[in-house]
Amino acid sequence: MDDSRKRVGRERLEPYFRLHRNAHLNIIRNWLGQDTEEVFYDLADEYGLLILNDFWESTQNFQLEAEDPQLFLTNARDVIRRFRNHPSIAVWFGRNEGVPQPIINEGLADAVATLDGTRYYTGSSNTVNLQGSGPYNWRPPEGYFTTLARGFSVEVGTPSLASAESLRASIPSADLWPIGDTYAYHDWHFGGNGDIASFSQAMHTQLGDPIGFEDLERKAQLMNYESYRAVFEGFQAHLWTRNSGRLLWMTHPSWPSNTWQIYTSDYDTPAAYYAVTKACEPLHVQLDLPDYRLTVVNTTREAQHSLRLHTRVVSLRNRALLTRIDRVDLPANDIVTLDPLDLRKALEKEGVVLVELSLTDAKGALLSNNVYWPSRSSADLERLTELAQQPLAISATATKTSAEGTRLGISLHNRGRVPALMAKLTLLDSGGNRVLPVYYTDNYITLLPGESRNIEASCPSRGKVCAKVALRGWNVTPAELGVGLGVMAGSPDRTEGLLP
Repeated sequence: MDDSRKRVGRERLEPYFRLHRNAHLNIIRNWLGQDTEEVFYDLADEYGLLILNDFWESTQNFQLEAEDPQLFLTNARDVIRRFRNHPSIAVWFGRNEGVPQPIINEGLADAVATLDGTRYYTGSSNTVNLQGSGPYNWRPPEGYFTTLARGFSVEVGTPSLASAESLRASIPSADLWPIGDTYAYHDWHFGGNGDIASFSQAMHTQLGDPIGFEDLERKAQLMNYESYRAVFEGFQAHLWTRNSGRLLWMTHPSWPSNTWQIYTSDYDTPAAYYAVTKACEPLHVQLDLPDYRLTVVNTTREAQHSLRLHTRVVSLRNRALLTRIDRVDLPANDIVTLDPLDLRKALEKEGVVLVELSLTDAKGALLSNNVYWPSRSSADLERLTELAQQPLAISATATKTSAEGTRLGISLHNRGRVPALMAKLTLLDSGGNRVLPVYYTDNYITLLPGESRNIEASCPSRGKVCAKVALRGWNVTPAELGVGLGVMAGSPDRTEGLLP
């Protein structure tokens, strides 16, 4: 509880809210009501995030029951009075997983009705008109389109290994490889809740067993991107028919952890974060599983007309296999589903292909871009490990402002003949250390030969100065580029290079 343990101030807490908003998420669940400081609700109000606010009893028939119901209800009435004027609160949950004992459940319902009267109260977070919790281990991505987390699901999770940079900051170098007890201590373990057994078996089948720390991390990031993107794309594939809400267990870790979360406790953002950001963008194009239907998503309140969906399927050697253009009129707050892609011949011949989807408006401006790597079988995915290393050309423009710190405009270009998968940018200070928090508009980017992508990054106004851009990826040649800073607002400083 805040008053006996955390007391987290605005400076520490605000980046977490900004990361949620930038990922296009719109709900934070205050699990077990553990955040009870005013700043938590202030920030939710300011960032436009809805709060599902639990009271304090955890899982029924597993954790303890409140021994003093009247004291519990007195505390609950105090919390309702204190926070009821925050517009961010959308729902009051009586209990996590189960229903409070009747005296508390009825008392909470009465307290919410009489002291608030504007929000919905339900006794349970998952058993009353909501989806049961879980799963929490790795599952095949198509499950999120078919059987998993349907309805309004308040908890679904899958392993999420932190980035190499974050792991090096939290695990002694001697313990980075092979995987051992230090990883288990930081929630990457076999057995129990958060078991990575299915994740490890999937990696073995799809990509081969890792041969070292760097290989483990890049394979885990590729799998995490695919899984976390599928969680929300599977939700949107059936938007407002059989799906109405989907929450991750969990978005936020309280310490250096390696399971479930989409960012780290020190604001680092691994592949899972950008997969969620991609899947939840307001205008979005996606490849549905298991039949490869094309779905265009609009979660805004404005209809979109005369859009074009450009589909390109290529081999790992960038040989064109299929192209298609669809015209789309997109209603507000709805989806449009198009005919499936017929990938049978391409997959039979190639084993694994790359599918690029690009959604443009009537003037040709890019609205959404998405790249997939479907395969004939799980084992065929290992062909991705045969992709040759590909250098990328990069340029960076820095603009320093007094309010926002430094804004970087970064451009990547693939001048080679090989697709470059999961290109990751990391901003460093002059000593080569990560600068955190940094907010990227996109990351873990896939570029086909000849393609370019522009990314913006915001650096902090205090603390470390962004001086270098580091680049690596699935098959991207690692390199660094220095960035000239110290310029006045509106006076950009540009650095270019071919990396390395």
